[in-house]
Amino acid sequence: MEEDGEDYIPVDYPIPDDFPICRCFLQGEPSVHEEIITARKEYVLGTVTRSEAYLRERRIPELIRFLLTKLISQAPSKPVAYLERLIDDCMLFRAGHGPVPALYESRHFEAVIKSFDPCNRGWLSAGQVRRLFVTLGFTLDEVHEEKISNEIVLKNLIKAQENELYSLLSAGMLTEDSSEELSNASSNGTTK
Repeated sequence: MEEDGEDYIPVDYPIPDDFPICRCFLQGEPSVHEEIITARKEYVLGTVTRSEAYLRERRIPELIRFLLTKLISQAPSKPVAYLERLIDDCMLFRAGHGPVPALYESRHFEAVIKSFDPCNRGWLSAGQVRRLFVTLGFTLDEVHEEKISNEIVLKNLIKAQENELYSLLSAGMLTEDSSEELSNASSNGTTK
């Protein structure tokens, strides 16, 4: 083996007889050392577990991914102001007072549908529709027809995007913690 014009010369290192080996390589043998978990370590592990559960229940990583994708696709000159406006638009949509701040526009969906229907038949098979929804990351209800017109597929894609975004923006809204906070705030005469 040659690297940068020099010949590779293997070096023989003596391996001692009592060479330490990681216990993870010894399969089937019980560990002679019992792992003691301190109260501090349990607290830290519990905090990590609670943090991960909080993020997962409220779909925070997905929300951040959505916001960053919108930011990158638009490439505004003032990204912080854009993100502020986008979050406001998302909240208005969630409340039912604004349009969908959609990631995909109709023209994007039409292009994807066309790629699944290159012969311009005007319809897609049930299998193609399933693959199309999976490709875009949307969930699809049962498909009962074998041939679905492109117009219906487009309407279903737009609706699926709206539903997915609403679900994302509503994640964690009515958890036990927030409902307790709301009931406590209302009993104290304050609201968030």
